[in-house]
Amino acid sequence: MSQRHFNALLTSGDVVVIQPEMLLQQAKNPIWQNSIRFIRNNKKWLPRPEPETFENVVFPPNGEYKLPAMPEEPNYDPALGEQKFKSSKQLVSIRGVEEIHTELIHKQYGLAAVAGGFISSYDFNFIRDRLNRNLLKNQFAIWRVPAPWLPRTKRAVGAKPGSGKGNIHHYVTPVRAKRIILEVGGYIMELEARAYLMYLCERFRFPVEFVSEKMLEEKKLQEKRIEEINVNKFNWDLALKYNMQNCRSWLNGSQMALVGEEELLYFSFRWFVLVTAGLPFTALFLCISLALALHLDESTRTHCGVVNYLPSISSAVASFSPERYIWRFFIALHSAPRIVEALAFKNLLLTSPLRPLNDRLWFELACQTACFVNIAESLFLLLLTTVSSTENHAMHKISFLGFALCSIIYMLIATSLFQYSGRRRTSSLGEKSFQYKVLMCSTSMLSLLLALYFFERHNTYCEPGIYTLFAISEYVVVLSNVLFHCTLLFDFHGKSITVMVFFNCDKCSEALKKNQIDRHGFKCRNATYSCLDCGQAFSIGTYKNHIKCVTENKKYGGKNYIEKENKGEAKQNLWIEQVEQAIENVTDEGLKGLLQQIRGFNNIPRKEAKFINFLQNSIKIRNRDLCVKAWNCISEQAQKMQRETGKVGLMRNGGSCSSLDDNKEVNFEQEASKSNGEEVEKIRIEKNEIKKNGICENVNNSAEQGALTTNDVKKFKWKRAIKRALKEADNGQMKVKRLRTKVIQSYLASGQFNGNDENPEIIFNAKLCSLEPARAWRFDYDQPISSSLFGMCLRHFALRYEKVTGLPEHIIQKIEMLKYDMNIVAKMFQQHVVFKVSWVAVGEYGGVDWPRTYTRCYREMPPDEFFIFAAINGIATKALWSRLDNSEMSYVMNANSDVVRCTAGLMYDPDIFDVAQYYAVLIAAQNGWPGAVCAWIGVQNSTLSNVDYIKELMEDIGGSVFELNDLRQRNNIAKVVLLAIRYKQYHLLRYLPDVSHADAFDILYMEDCLLLNFLHQLINFPVIETLFNNKLSDHLESVARDFLIWLPDVQCLRQMATKIGDIKTIEYINGILNDSKK
Repeated sequence: MSQRHFNALLTSGDVVVIQPEMLLQQAKNPIWQNSIRFIRNNKKWLPRPEPETFENVVFPPNGEYKLPAMPEEPNYDPALGEQKFKSSKQLVSIRGVEEIHTELIHKQYGLAAVAGGFISSYDFNFIRDRLNRNLLKNQFAIWRVPAPWLPRTKRAVGAKPGSGKGNIHHYVTPVRAKRIILEVGGYIMELEARAYLMYLCERFRFPVEFVSEKMLEEKKLQEKRIEEINVNKFNWDLALKYNMQNCRSWLNGSQMALVGEEELLYFSFRWFVLVTAGLPFTALFLCISLALALHLDESTRTHCGVVNYLPSISSAVASFSPERYIWRFFIALHSAPRIVEALAFKNLLLTSPLRPLNDRLWFELACQTACFVNIAESLFLLLLTTVSSTENHAMHKISFLGFALCSIIYMLIATSLFQYSGRRRTSSLGEKSFQYKVLMCSTSMLSLLLALYFFERHNTYCEPGIYTLFAISEYVVVLSNVLFHCTLLFDFHGKSITVMVFFNCDKCSEALKKNQIDRHGFKCRNATYSCLDCGQAFSIGTYKNHIKCVTENKKYGGKNYIEKENKGEAKQNLWIEQVEQAIENVTDEGLKGLLQQIRGFNNIPRKEAKFINFLQNSIKIRNRDLCVKAWNCISEQAQKMQRETGKVGLMRNGGSCSSLDDNKEVNFEQEASKSNGEEVEKIRIEKNEIKKNGICENVNNSAEQGALTTNDVKKFKWKRAIKRALKEADNGQMKVKRLRTKVIQSYLASGQFNGNDENPEIIFNAKLCSLEPARAWRFDYDQPISSSLFGMCLRHFALRYEKVTGLPEHIIQKIEMLKYDMNIVAKMFQQHVVFKVSWVAVGEYGGVDWPRTYTRCYREMPPDEFFIFAAINGIATKALWSRLDNSEMSYVMNANSDVVRCTAGLMYDPDIFDVAQYYAVLIAAQNGWPGAVCAWIGVQNSTLSNVDYIKELMEDIGGSVFELNDLRQRNNIAKVVLLAIRYKQYHLLRYLPDVSHADAFDILYMEDCLLLNFLHQLINFPVIETLFNNKLSDHLESVARDFLIWLPDVQCLRQMATKIGDIKTIEYINGILNDSKK
């Protein structure tokens, strides 16, 4: 250390003081200079896997090896009218990914942007100075971005707010992600390039990374590999093709989407209609103009030689060239869009919110007829254009008559349906469209009649000028038809609704009105929006429900401001809720359709007379009886909600319950839920408020006292006893007096009653009053039926039990596999517990999710049935056993299945495991229970989430009883495999490990017919099982090989197969034996 460094340390006792001069001197030596110097001085020590020859290096053709200076501002030419301009920040110029400048020109090294940002002139100067200083001979660097051109302004110090933009301070260059900023090359190694460029990455105000040609190629290969091995085949094209999740409704209704192979193009429907209508108009104008200019005498000549000034349409468009080809080209070009307009207008009428309900079938048939007539009109016009009168006069005449009739019929039907559908009343544009339709239809019919009159008069009297009037009438007929179709501009015009709720795009911070969000969604994909007033966040699908926000008084009134409640609005919201409940509970189809139509209205009257007038005038329901039924349905729902509200209020206020009459009925029902196929347990109590001896006085206080028992005796469960008694009754119904007697007898038989306890009748009445009606089952979003949207969709199709079409082949295969697996699961439990297929949960990739299925069954099944279910699935534990009372334990011990009885006995005495294991394994294998098989054998399967009974019971009695050798466990697994094959339980093979079967064939009977049957099972396994287990055929072939080796007399088995003509089995035996000899 030099004297200078020694002076930097001043010691005073144990304290060391460091002078600032030393720190400043060390800061002048940057790390990047040390790294470059180290690389240059120690090249011989660096690892060199292979020498670099620099044979393919391409130097810049202009001979500039150093980075040129970037101009600080653009050069403007006043002679061309160029001048400086101020601009916004233009953040859109840095959004997204660069599409062009993403490759290295010289194929060596460079810097690439990871995210978008701006590069200022100061950054360019710093990078240029540092990099040019480090470049050696035969090394070069080039810019890949343009010079700064986007202005940045800055206000002067002390400028007042609102004084506008300040002066231009500097210029920047916008850069998108993945754009190459600069390149270095020449005779340079990667380590040198990294040393040059890694330090410069810190200069940028946005993330930048070092790239090389090899790194870019690896990224491309990785992206391609991810795309190839991606098992999720869902992409934007597939979603649009099959309209998955109703994604086509996300597009704006006033636009048409033309989906191509690589891009999505949008056309405004306004321009679409104008271009479609402008094609025949332009063709007619050109043909008439060219006929008058080029063929005046020929086109205006008549058969009688009278004076004529204008050509007829047939003469102008079909008699001469080039008019004939112009007309055919334009008409052929507009035919396809006309068909699209016909379909769009039909859907517009069918989706009208005010369309009729009582004549729905007639209305839909009329809309379909109008669409068919419109398409026929377009086809007749195309045929009329293609076949001229000189080529085929009869066909030309038929085409003209068909076009005229279809045109008149369509205009009449479309005008009538437009009014009948209610589209006329939706807005002022609807009224204007209807008026123009009537005007154009009337003009077309009148012009057609005049044309027929003038044509007949010309042919009869040959008066001069009459044929000119006939030509004018023809022009008016065509123009009125074109203008009639132009009224679609008003029909598909977007609704002009001004809502004083503004949203802020969280992605680009742009303030938007509510009617601008759909259009903005094409600019910022997957963006969320926040309300500027309340700050609540919304997605593209939920912002439409935000129709009301906080008031200014509440927003700016401070934290102690309390807004007054709008009583009228609260009543209306309660009424709307009652209407929603009535819609869900109604069963009549006609009535349900009517209520569905008024669901979107917020101004539904709350009085009967006004409600009926609302339906008759606004919805156009002429059937008064149907209106009265709708009112009765809603009023009944309102009364029901008021009764429930009053009951809840009474219980919260601590009110006493009225006494129960002995003639009252208590019903225990299991109702099938129509929407979900679920069984909902429901307790309905029909009360007759008759007091009897004050039995139910102060029930709330006595219920708590009567329910207490001593700590040494298990509590008597009153509610469970009531439910069990009702289950045992006929139809789940029982008189209260009989129910009370039966439950009290059970209570006395339990031995928990003594003379000092409260009257059992008072406790019974209190428990019965506390039983509230169970609500209808609803979907619990905390416990979803599937862990992914893909699994939920597969589950939906699998539960429909019908053939699925219109989906990709691999998706249909997944659905069929899930159906097959769900049927197997249902067969496993159908004879032992109440199990529904809808309880089966689906995993992320479309398979059965066993843990979620267990959770659902735990919530739905009683404790005793769930223990049986757990024993079948190998998840029975002591915790589940402790949930049962004495009667339930007795029920489980006497269950039909030996496996369940062995499992229950195992909970009583774990010592019986060694005795019951072999028998339980064989019975579980015969029934096809993989969970029970794995649990009794001692194989823990992560998919089934089964327990190991050996480890589960080891804590209590130790491991001496369960000292089982590995050979015995393998022998059990081999026997399970053979039993699964014999009893067609092939799904067991998915969950068991592979073992040798040489010592397990003694479980098969030595009878020829049974052995041949077992060989048939080896050959004729379900093909769908190979989709779950791709090694199933190899596994069964190995079993067959071991079986034929173990079999004493193979020839006898072959002769028996020959006797019955089983050629497939004979060939299979010969193939196995030949492979064994090889």
